[in-house]
Amino acid sequence: MSGEPCLAGKVAIVTGGGRGLGRAHALALAAAGAKVMVNDLGGDFRGGGSDPAVAEAVVAEIEAAGGEAAADCHSVADWKSARSIVEAAVAAFGGLDIVVNNAGICRFATTEAMTEQDWAETIAVNLTGTAAVSHWAAHHWHSVGPRAGRAIVNTSSPAGTNPAPGSPSYCASKAGVAAFTIAAAIELASLGVRVNAIAPMARTRMTLDVPALDEIMKPVEQGFDRVAPEHVAPLVVYLASARCRFTGRVFGIEGDDLFLFEGWSAEHHVSNHGRQWSSSALEEALADIDRQDRGWMIAPSTRVAGPSPSDATLAALAAVSSPMG
Repeated sequence: MSGEPCLAGKVAIVTGGGRGLGRAHALALAAAGAKVMVNDLGGDFRGGGSDPAVAEAVVAEIEAAGGEAAADCHSVADWKSARSIVEAAVAAFGGLDIVVNNAGICRFATTEAMTEQDWAETIAVNLTGTAAVSHWAAHHWHSVGPRAGRAIVNTSSPAGTNPAPGSPSYCASKAGVAAFTIAAAIELASLGVRVNAIAPMARTRMTLDVPALDEIMKPVEQGFDRVAPEHVAPLVVYLASARCRFTGRVFGIEGDDLFLFEGWSAEHHVSNHGRQWSSSALEEALADIDRQDRGWMIAPSTRVAGPSPSDATLAALAAVSSPMG
């Protein structure tokens, strides 16, 4: 295969590897020399259906280019099924070095409109799926013993780092992925595992279903298509390779723009000098603190300084809270 063989001899799992970002990751890892287990249930982005041909098609692409790959159709959302994904990779290729947790779904429903199933299935695929596959990979690595060159790359989202209305279950799941990444990086360092996350801003089946996003993320007829999914794959290859010196970090990427998130920081500190707070004392202490976070908001084709919550959100709240008449 063409490409820089920086992952020669490595074995990688890519969940959700049959389409979009996952397919781009699988092809790029294979081009870099890795043997790739392409995992994909083959369903739609809302979590429905299954089709083994989806993963098999990517395997065929990799093999046609001279690489090694195998297909797996287990669901990441089930703990035992996630174990089968890891075991299949080890059985097929003799080991495991890299896990790219890419599988995800989205149910577009507001806090009021979402159902219990919307919430449960989104968390199951996006967050539990990331944790379950990582768990069984860690279990395998523990049985083998510490070894350099291992990596987990998790998939968060700008919806997790800068949540927006319309799908709170998705936002919560992706924020959870970022937090899980940081904790897992601390725990797995002694096994030689680097754990990082990406928050990609790219065109996917999910963005095509949101008119506002679809409009600003359409393919360009000429020039650099900054939201094409293949632009994210080089970052995944880097994070999976020995060239990467980071762990426990979240990287945003859109086309040729790379962002490194600094996490959730405590911007303000107020002490009550050894006394328990009262509600009135808290009101006084917080009176002069800005109600809005004015840090940078990162979303597809949007990189602006806050504020969050937006002026419109505060205005809507004020409209309900103000006395009538």
